[in-house]
Amino acid sequence: MSNRTITIDIAGMHCASCGILVDDCMEDLDGVVSSQTDLKSGRCVTVVDDTVSETDVLAAVIEAGYTGTVVQVAVAS
Repeated sequence: MSNRTITIDIAGMHCASCGILVDDCMEDLDGVVSSQTDLKSGRCVTVVDDTVSETDVLAAVIEAGYTGTVVQVAVAS
């Protein structure tokens, strides 16, 4: 199984707790290896296995209460 890195621009985050909430929702998904959200850039970089789709990751952003746009999908190194 190979891993992919999905990068998402997230709108609506205002504080460090927002980033933590997004990461928590991402990490609740089966197949997420890691998630790192940066408040300053407004981006979340999530490493996932083949069982997780871009739609799944965006659903986690919505569950956290924000909107997101996938900006990049790449094979994780």
